[in-house]
Amino acid sequence: MEVYIAIDFGTAFTGYCFKFSESKQVRQPKWGEEYGLNTPKTPTCILFDEDENFLKFGYDAVMTYTRQTRKNEAKKLFLFDNFKMELFGKELHRDFMMTAKNGKEMRAMKVFSESLKFMKVHALDMIGKHTAGVTYSASDATWVLTVPAIWSAAAKQFMREAATEAGLVTESEPERLIVALEPEAASVWCKQLPKEGFMEGDLTEAETIEQVPGTQYMVVDCGGGTIDITVHEVVEGGRLKELHRVSGNNMGGQTVDKNFKAFIREIFSENVFDEFEENHPSELQRLLYDFSICKRYDGEVLVQCPYSLQQIASKVDDIEAYFSRDNDVDWESGQILLSGAKLKDLHEDSVRGIESLMKEILKKPTLNIRYIFLVGGFALSPYVNRFVKEKFGSKCQVLCPVDAQMAVVNGAVMFGMMPNVVESRISVFTYGIAVVHFFDKIKHKGKSKYVSKDGVHYCDVCFHCLVKKDESVPFDEAEQYIFNALEIEQNEMLFSFYCTEKETAEFVDEEGMMKIGSLAVSMPKISQGRNHSVILEIKFGFTEMQATATDVDSGETTSVKMDFMSK
Repeated sequence: MEVYIAIDFGTAFTGYCFKFSESKQVRQPKWGEEYGLNTPKTPTCILFDEDENFLKFGYDAVMTYTRQTRKNEAKKLFLFDNFKMELFGKELHRDFMMTAKNGKEMRAMKVFSESLKFMKVHALDMIGKHTAGVTYSASDATWVLTVPAIWSAAAKQFMREAATEAGLVTESEPERLIVALEPEAASVWCKQLPKEGFMEGDLTEAETIEQVPGTQYMVVDCGGGTIDITVHEVVEGGRLKELHRVSGNNMGGQTVDKNFKAFIREIFSENVFDEFEENHPSELQRLLYDFSICKRYDGEVLVQCPYSLQQIASKVDDIEAYFSRDNDVDWESGQILLSGAKLKDLHEDSVRGIESLMKEILKKPTLNIRYIFLVGGFALSPYVNRFVKEKFGSKCQVLCPVDAQMAVVNGAVMFGMMPNVVESRISVFTYGIAVVHFFDKIKHKGKSKYVSKDGVHYCDVCFHCLVKKDESVPFDEAEQYIFNALEIEQNEMLFSFYCTEKETAEFVDEEGMMKIGSLAVSMPKISQGRNHSVILEIKFGFTEMQATATDVDSGETTSVKMDFMSK
């Protein structure tokens, strides 16, 4: 029996679920029961010892670290939390380093792969409990790994390589790992939910949205790190087509946590807070974790003030004095009392970030969006939920699934079973490759020149467009490009990939052009010299770009590895 396992590797929390192909039930574990908790996800937090050996993940990592009361013990350990966003907006390579709480560095690939390895082992153990007498190994499963839609091709590749290093899949069977885009996975989940699957309990005249072709809706995935938005239309058979290129920003729930930390520093003064942060890192970790839970509540909230912070502050001034300067915060016998107004204020950056993204899409006259689905853990914040309903509720019906924080991972399992559910996607950029043309003194004036061994002059910075920005690309459509060898004895062709926000471009050295990757095509038969042709086919319509090369003479087709990382 085929099993599908989806991992939602989140900024703040990580979870997984699994489904057997012949079963309707999607199963997932409960986390934190040994600590009196019962949550569908566990904190994205990993702990290594001083020799960089894996120790704990999730609640176990948080609790083990926060119990290290002695400063020197905590400083020896490598703790990473909220580290997913390290892959956002950066030039990535395989030896990219990340800084732990103790200020020391470790290879990011190791941090990510050990996290995924933990989830893999946990999932296979749990599946074993549901299949008496049958043991499943990683190679028996189809794995689905979710990533933000706004991530670069390099970040997606980084996660795929981390999953391979973690043993989810092997290099010889890459198709056993499907990379799913988070808002798309949530969309797949929401479209099949009955009306009682939403908090509002009010949907449409139909039982589910997927039963009404032509229905247009927006999915706003509010995660810990990113806000990710996609717009879909239901087509025949319950499949989907994308109507607007995915958009997003890094203004998720973590932004509220950062604002809270800055506010506490302001209350206690920089000197007091910096001493606390330097000497009691595990207690700061606990303070921020306690606050992150408060985002689910409306009105005033109490956050336990760490004892060591109280001690450091008391040496400088009476503890009540720190709170006398701000009407939105109070001291209440060892706890910090935040007013509802202050909690709302800490959300302001995030909700404005959400608003600007949604406004940009909703002003498009060609769209007729009927529903807005709010998903993700941060969507459960009453401030986010209320804001979106007040701002956009008159234009569209705003709905939040009952299990909003599980919409992505539940939908990812369904996506894994039907990867072609999204029939077409809108290209975020104009994509193409660098090619050479015979050098034209007028057209190529001032441009870079390549001279072949037998003296032929070429312009080597020409841009061949494969897909234009905002173009709708079917998931199974391949763009073709036929190329010939430049040199008589050439046995390999290297391609450089570029993207730009401009719809039209001629040269790869134009302003706004970004080199995003490369691929190599081997050409073993060199007897034909320059007449040797190879057809390069690239698919842009899936969640990851895929390429194949066909030798025109032999008819032999091979898949080509596209490399989007800098080294």
